[in-house]
Amino acid sequence: MVISRYTPEHEKAVLSAIRKEPDWEIFTARGAIDNYRKRLEASVTYVCHDQGEFCGYLRAILDDAFALYISELYVVPEKRNQMVGRSLLARVGRDFHGLNVYVLSDEDAFYEKAGYKRVGSVFQIGAPSDNEG
Repeated sequence: MVISRYTPEHEKAVLSAIRKEPDWEIFTARGAIDNYRKRLEASVTYVCHDQGEFCGYLRAILDDAFALYISELYVVPEKRNQMVGRSLLARVGRDFHGLNVYVLSDEDAFYEKAGYKRVGSVFQIGAPSDNEG
């Protein structure tokens, strides 16, 4: 499994995957998709591939004075329950170690099962080490 930062070359795979999901139409609907293309590139976005095959992506919004907010975490259906989502989250945690990392979730059961801490209406994925203990 290879996780890398998003580049425009990944656009087709990301958009093709989420277009198949009715719940993701907010991003791919006419009038929204051009803006979403820009957001994918401007945000903190990672993609995951396994043996060259697109498996999923994560997009986050950086408020470098306070936190990183994960806005979307998507795994293609045939790769779910194969650690893709957790691997994407782990990469973000490593790359932004020392910064609070939160996820804006509509899939609470996934984050609860993974053992992440609920903080208000979001789940906390990572926290600065100086806030521990």
